[in-house]
Amino acid sequence: MIRKAQSDLCLSQLSTTSTATTSSSLSLRESFITSSTAGLEPLEEWLYWQRDESNSACWTKVFAVLQNEFLWFFQNERKAKTLLLQIAVASVEESGERQLRIVDPNGESIEIWLVDRFSFDVWRHRLQDASVLTAQYFNAFPVDVKSLPRSSAFRGSLVSQRRVRKRDRCRAALVRLALRWRQSLMADDRNTM
Repeated sequence: MIRKAQSDLCLSQLSTTSTATTSSSLSLRESFITSSTAGLEPLEEWLYWQRDESNSACWTKVFAVLQNEFLWFFQNERKAKTLLLQIAVASVEESGERQLRIVDPNGESIEIWLVDRFSFDVWRHRLQDASVLTAQYFNAFPVDVKSLPRSSAFRGSLVSQRRVRKRDRCRAALVRLALRWRQSLMADDRNTM
């Protein structure tokens, strides 16, 4: 069920292009990762992600890849154009039976659920290692998450995804309100005729 990656071209491109804004900070990050995680293979597996935190019964099957301190969710196996989510792992905790809560450096959290106990143990251990790497990175480079550019991998895509989703919910509520108002006006017009 857990497979080792043959080629990491897509993931290395994703992590390096979105992490740094200058070549000097990119080279600092690359040397930091190489010294910290020598020999760690990416961890890949199909798992379930609670995409909508307001609906606890709704889980989405995603292909997850954990490499160093970064976690990616894809719709399909390792195709960058099907990327759903990218976060740096700041902390991880057990939140239920074979269920983990992962928090990114922004303080946003996601829930994942793994199919079997062995996978759960492997993922929990590797996510804990990833959170240590993230902490080491922020300790090594005195930078605040909020001061990083939006394109930084440490900012992740979770915050922007939730911001868009909230905006879409507000738009939908406004449309429903306008439709009800229009229907009530039409009903009033029929009653006056």
